[in-house]
Amino acid sequence: MPSFVYLKTERVVLDGAVTLRDGRTLAYAVWGSPDGAPIVYCHGSPGNRWEIKLPLGIIANQGLAVRVVALNRPGFGPSTFLPQRSLLDWPADVTEVVDHLGIGRFAVLGASGGGPYALACGHELADRVTRIGLVVGGCPAQAPGMGGSLALAGPPRNPLIRRIQYGLIAWAVRSGRVERVVDRAIETMGEADRAAMADPRLRGWLSELFAEAFVDGGRGAAYEHGLYLADWGFLTSAVTQPTWLWYGGKDRNIPAEAGRWLADHLPNAHYSVWPEHGHFTWAISQDVIEVLATMAAAERGI
Repeated sequence: MPSFVYLKTERVVLDGAVTLRDGRTLAYAVWGSPDGAPIVYCHGSPGNRWEIKLPLGIIANQGLAVRVVALNRPGFGPSTFLPQRSLLDWPADVTEVVDHLGIGRFAVLGASGGGPYALACGHELADRVTRIGLVVGGCPAQAPGMGGSLALAGPPRNPLIRRIQYGLIAWAVRSGRVERVVDRAIETMGEADRAAMADPRLRGWLSELFAEAFVDGGRGAAYEHGLYLADWGFLTSAVTQPTWLWYGGKDRNIPAEAGRWLADHLPNAHYSVWPEHGHFTWAISQDVIEVLATMAAAERGI
């Protein structure tokens, strides 16, 4: 088991929302130092902008100067649902937010289901994205091991059934049954993650994620799962920024072998495995320092 570390929770500097050019609302939060290295964080699925606060709490006393911008994707929390969106629509939303915040060039970090969105930013914003990090990042459906992964095999493939399932989850969360939803989620996790979730602080973090993600219903999560099953709409071989990939050796959601395959299809990839980690345990370990330090060092060679 990894060595878990709980320090103070990082304080959010700014919690707000942008009205995009098409009239939609996009919620975001800014964490860390105003003068820190800018990192755009793409959350997992279902997830939201609060997801990053636990990992940032671990680096709070490390003297690592980062400015993390975390955004809720359409249909999660207060961010307006966008029908018929694709992965490649996301970089335009990111651009509007970073422009609003006065940020020029930045790194992108994607965790779990946020991984494909981070790569989409690298693909579409090559002149602004300096480097990319994928932590237990989602992989294309054809990658080895993804067919039986919890990330793709868990939710139903039929979009109508999936919409009903996520709608029921949202109803349970919004009617005060979030702990029951968390219990069911933990039951499906791998051994390493189930053991970690016995800690009330990590379990509470997961409860907060669900409560925010489903505040406006379940269609955002239901639609997004369909995007992971489909073609991503771009070639990973065209994502040329230095890209770091970290995977857990005990991860049942996104297996490490899938991450290895993805790294082989990226032209400038640096792949590593944490043998002891599952899908969630990295977020409460000292390995967070390596991830964020790597993303902050935008001008450092290797």
